[in-house]
Amino acid sequence: MSLARAVRRAADGCACFRSMASLAPALLAWVLCVPALQAAVPTLTSVLPNAFNPGTSVPVKFAGKLDGTERRVWCDDAAIQFTLPDASGVSTASVGAEARPGLHLVRFVNSEGATLPVRFAVGPLPLVEEKEPNDEVSAPQAVAKLPAWIQGRLEKGGDVDGYALTLKKDLPVFIKVDGYSLGSPVDLHFHVLNPQGTKLATASDAKNLDPELTFIPPEDGVYLLQIAGFGHPPVADVNFTGSALCFYQIAVSQGSVVKRVFPAAVPAAGKGAVELRGQALKPDTARVELSAAALAGSSDIGTVFPKDAFAPLEVVRTKHPVKVVPDASLEKPAECKPPEVIAGHLSKPGAEAAYRIGMKKGERLQARFWSRSLGLAVEGDLVVNNPSGQQVAANANPADVFQEPSVAWTAAVDGDHTLVVRDLFRRGGEGCEFVLEIAAPVAGFTVELADGKPVRLDTGKTAVLKAKATLVNGWKEPLVARVSGLTDGVFAAEVAVPEKGGDFDITLMAAANAPASTSAAWVSIWTKAAPPVLVGTVYPLRGELRRGNSQSDFARDLWVTVGPPAAAPAPEAKKK
Repeated sequence: MSLARAVRRAADGCACFRSMASLAPALLAWVLCVPALQAAVPTLTSVLPNAFNPGTSVPVKFAGKLDGTERRVWCDDAAIQFTLPDASGVSTASVGAEARPGLHLVRFVNSEGATLPVRFAVGPLPLVEEKEPNDEVSAPQAVAKLPAWIQGRLEKGGDVDGYALTLKKDLPVFIKVDGYSLGSPVDLHFHVLNPQGTKLATASDAKNLDPELTFIPPEDGVYLLQIAGFGHPPVADVNFTGSALCFYQIAVSQGSVVKRVFPAAVPAAGKGAVELRGQALKPDTARVELSAAALAGSSDIGTVFPKDAFAPLEVVRTKHPVKVVPDASLEKPAECKPPEVIAGHLSKPGAEAAYRIGMKKGERLQARFWSRSLGLAVEGDLVVNNPSGQQVAANANPADVFQEPSVAWTAAVDGDHTLVVRDLFRRGGEGCEFVLEIAAPVAGFTVELADGKPVRLDTGKTAVLKAKATLVNGWKEPLVARVSGLTDGVFAAEVAVPEKGGDFDITLMAAANAPASTSAAWVSIWTKAAPPVLVGTVYPLRGELRRGNSQSDFARDLWVTVGPPAAAPAPEAKKK
């Protein structure tokens, strides 16, 4: 608020002030006892709707506050723009035709700071908005046409939303729900009921807390899809949860759907040939070439988005040749010549895939495995046997839900070694596919920031970023951490990464006369080689609340606000 505006407001509100002369003494006292007014740090909890089609411009409503100077709405894709929200939070989202499909992040930013991001999605399916009331089994919301992308919210405790779907007998329908992936504090599940009200199917967790299901209707008719959820993080409460932030998205189709690609591995550079797999796909269009976009937080996994997919699909990005080996068994092991990437399939329950590898004494190899992290169904169990059939190495799927198994071994004798892959629970069949890289171990490293909370840096002061380095396979080369993107007057000295890995600090410093600003910075790790190699660091967006994998688990941008120290509160007047 400007001083002149404050004067006018004070004068209008006090009938005893009849002239500026009588206002002056009171105004002087007011100025002396009230600290300078500053804009508040912005807040943001949601944006609704949180799903958009490419090439559209739609009104949205932000829940939060954005005022002050240098106001802007930041998004992780330049093809998506939001206008500044008005006083009630209303804005316009313009989504370019070239906008990246999948999950996105948006923040509020002003001169006083930046918010943590909230999530929304971009995809091609027709949008359907939830219409209340739809809680009663006898009165669900009718979804007139499939495919559909339903946008809903569990608004209150105990809320159960229902949707009526007209389905055809024996024609599979694929249902995919997102809530946790969008940042909703809810663990969702859904039921499918037949026209008589009998429960026919239930789905809960898939690759994270979000459920998905393929259902085959036993007869033509109108089926009921019911969705509800429990609070996340869990609490000692068995009742269904609900709040303004418990939103969800349901993608449903009885037509063509690409659920995965095989092999789930493509070259890190260029395109790879894959087979599309899912429901109601045309054989003449099932073979395509795809390139993968990098996924934040991983040097190995990227995403592809083939036609008829609901959302981007995860794949391994590899430097080695990819070989499809659909049928390999203990009775007939497939020959492997490292370095090689194998796409395999456990075709039936109890199946085991085996690979024969000729090795020389002293040679060392490593097998790396991916399935669950790609949205596939195998919980890997790896075993290595020597030429005599004796087990020399093994690694079952780790208890940590974010990790996949890997195994390394050194040949003690010349001869064929056998690598066996099986599911930890001996499952097999639909979706039980995997990717297996067999190569010499490669030294490497990763560095992750402890968190990505916006940093407030007072002029003349310092702030510390916490980081952790993990060195693998004997990495020895010295590394240094550097910060880029800092504004004038802010500096971060180069920091040596501990030679054995582990925790270290990065200190940001602001000059006493640094101009006030809020901007994004990035932390990168550099090698000492000539020319050097740099690797960007990331930070976890979910922290301890992470449950499984999603495509918005990590981010790189770190927001730094510089400003004068907060004014000290005025001393209390002495009591007479």
